[in-house]
Amino acid sequence: MKKFTIFALIACVALMSACGPKDPGLKDAYKNYFKIGVAVTERNVTDSLQAALILKEFNSITAENCMKPGEIHPQAGVWNFEKADIIANFCREHGIKMRGHNLVWHSQFATWMFTKHDENGNPVVELDEKGDTVWVERPAFGRFPGFGGGNPPAGFPGFGGQRPGGQRPGGAPAMQTTKTPKYVAASKEEFYDSLKVHINTVVNRYKDVIYCWDVVNEAMSDANEPDAAYEDTFRKSQAYQLCGDEFIKNAFIWAHEADPNAGLFYNDYSAWTPAKRTYIYNMVKKLQAEGAPITGIGMQGHYNIFDNPTLEDFETAINMYLELVDDLQITEFDIRINEEAGGGLQFSRGEGQVYTEEIQKQQEQKYADLFEIMRKYKKNISCVTFWNLSDRDSWLGANNYPLLFDGDYQRKPVYYTVRDFKKNK
Repeated sequence: MKKFTIFALIACVALMSACGPKDPGLKDAYKNYFKIGVAVTERNVTDSLQAALILKEFNSITAENCMKPGEIHPQAGVWNFEKADIIANFCREHGIKMRGHNLVWHSQFATWMFTKHDENGNPVVELDEKGDTVWVERPAFGRFPGFGGGNPPAGFPGFGGQRPGGQRPGGAPAMQTTKTPKYVAASKEEFYDSLKVHINTVVNRYKDVIYCWDVVNEAMSDANEPDAAYEDTFRKSQAYQLCGDEFIKNAFIWAHEADPNAGLFYNDYSAWTPAKRTYIYNMVKKLQAEGAPITGIGMQGHYNIFDNPTLEDFETAINMYLELVDDLQITEFDIRINEEAGGGLQFSRGEGQVYTEEIQKQQEQKYADLFEIMRKYKKNISCVTFWNLSDRDSWLGANNYPLLFDGDYQRKPVYYTVRDFKKNK
């Protein structure tokens, strides 16, 4: 046996021994409240020490990236199930249920669905009046760090959907371009045909282990106007421009047809703000009236230690949503120590701030306050999912210190703030 394997095994045994009945995990501390979940990669579940930590602390698992449409279904007829299967099989082996994330999202989406394909599954090229291929120039993207490769999510906050390919004189980034054929756009009906097959295939493959799905993710606008007209409250994604809000309704209907027993969630960040909670409320109420089986709302919970969210607005949003659904989840929970929040990430992840004693106490207090509110609504909040296992794994970067475990997968003081809430009273 290799030294690495022996050391990993020893570490695993030591961790499990240390965490006995007198040292409960998070899931044990909250067994009378709600599930405690975590977003993982395939690396987390195949590393013995990290896997032991997951099994000790959590009883719900979300695949961070590999079930997103663009990752699992990158081209017509092409499916990348390997990473998703690794995580799903880990859950099956250990009797842990999963949250499915996600079926429809404007970013990391299977954008080939917006292109017309022939009977052989090939994209249809647009021709000019002479019958020649029409060519267009497009940005040449590199890898997008932290999202499993491929093109960067279109319109990703703080990045503008583009990755610099070089430098102009004076230090300004120069965008590389490449010529590609121009393809014929899919009709709404063709898009729906592709989307329905996608939803049916993915949901059916994992329905034995997934208990709920984020069916549609982040479809609402970031505009800070609570009184905006209904049509102005949506993100102007390709799906919305092609279909209006009908694509949301249909996605929920098709997900329900594929698995009538699964909880079906609309999921979004900044869901506590007066504007976005109003947008979400009005959308869900309208589409439910039209037959969309929306059974839950996911509040992503990418918060900071300052006023995002305010406790009053957080609780107000919970009560608003409970007028429409009985099931709420905090789906992507982390609390960063800088002033960004929600979907914002300005790629200052390597800088962060100094984790002073004062900032540590602010973070502990924010975690304590939010968990106190969530425990108050334990009858309706079914799961709180931490977005990543440790600071090392976080999409926010280790130097933003957003989670309960540090870069070495050790418990931070804030861990005990969350776990030992009865003792801390």
